[in-house]
Amino acid sequence: MLDFLKKVFLSKWFRLIFSIGLFYVAFLKIDMKELVANLLQTPWWFVLVMVGYGGMSVLFASIRWSYLLLEKPTVKDYWAFMKATYTGGFYNLFLSSSVGGDLLKWLPLTKRYPHLTKIKIASSVLIDRIVGFSAFVLVGFVGIIVGKGAGFVFSDFLFWLFLGLFLAILFFYTVVYFLDFEKIFGKYVFLKRFLRVVDVLKKENKKRILLGFLIYLVGQPFWISTAWMISAVLGVGMSLISVFVFVPVINLILTLPISVGGFGARENLFIYFFSQAGISNEKILLVSTYNGIIGVLAAIIGGLIILFSYLKSEDKK
Repeated sequence: MLDFLKKVFLSKWFRLIFSIGLFYVAFLKIDMKELVANLLQTPWWFVLVMVGYGGMSVLFASIRWSYLLLEKPTVKDYWAFMKATYTGGFYNLFLSSSVGGDLLKWLPLTKRYPHLTKIKIASSVLIDRIVGFSAFVLVGFVGIIVGKGAGFVFSDFLFWLFLGLFLAILFFYTVVYFLDFEKIFGKYVFLKRFLRVVDVLKKENKKRILLGFLIYLVGQPFWISTAWMISAVLGVGMSLISVFVFVPVINLILTLPISVGGFGARENLFIYFFSQAGISNEKILLVSTYNGIIGVLAAIIGGLIILFSYLKSEDKK
């Protein structure tokens, strides 16, 4: 019975149906005509600006990832990693959680860097996600503390969750910087394969991890402030502090495999958190929906990259 329930809850059809259900709940009491009318009134140039602005976040993520894998990445390397990151965004439209594309986005790099093993490239995605997630947790934990001081209401569960995650990343960096993985795992034959997976954690690569962490902290404001910029143009009135407090928490929850591409879950989370800032559900969903549209447009860029790469490979044949 437990195996059956596990298969059901982890199936893509369940997540798809769950996403549709969440969408229905979020938009149940909303005037859809008014929402669509407000979206259509948005200046066309703003859409292009936001897609380009999102590209800056992709650039930061790509630079961080490239430094974890390459010793001295060049501009061409940044571009290669950007294309791979965009393709991951495209796969996110069809996979569970907002990080599902990580399972596939490393594949294009195997052709670009044949001298690197597939295990090393794939494991760099995992380490990059951990490094990014650690910086993300730090920002989120600080946001919750600031939010509590500003009078925003958070459940005790979220506070303890972020505190636990914050302590976990402290433990992670303590282990990374004070343990010699080569010396420990090199003694045992059955652990040498694991050492290949965590190759990026070798002693000579530890500075790259710190650099990746710092790059993520610099790029984080660009990512978070997207909702605030959309709110300002649409006249919703979300304060900058509320965006920096709530968005990291929302994005953390969206990493869970509870819906397809975060659709439905994102809208309900926006309503749950931003409604306490005195903003109506209609306006909150306006920002959330617009944010989702920008995300889809960015994902389409990844789809086009995949298409052109396929056509190019066919031409060579």
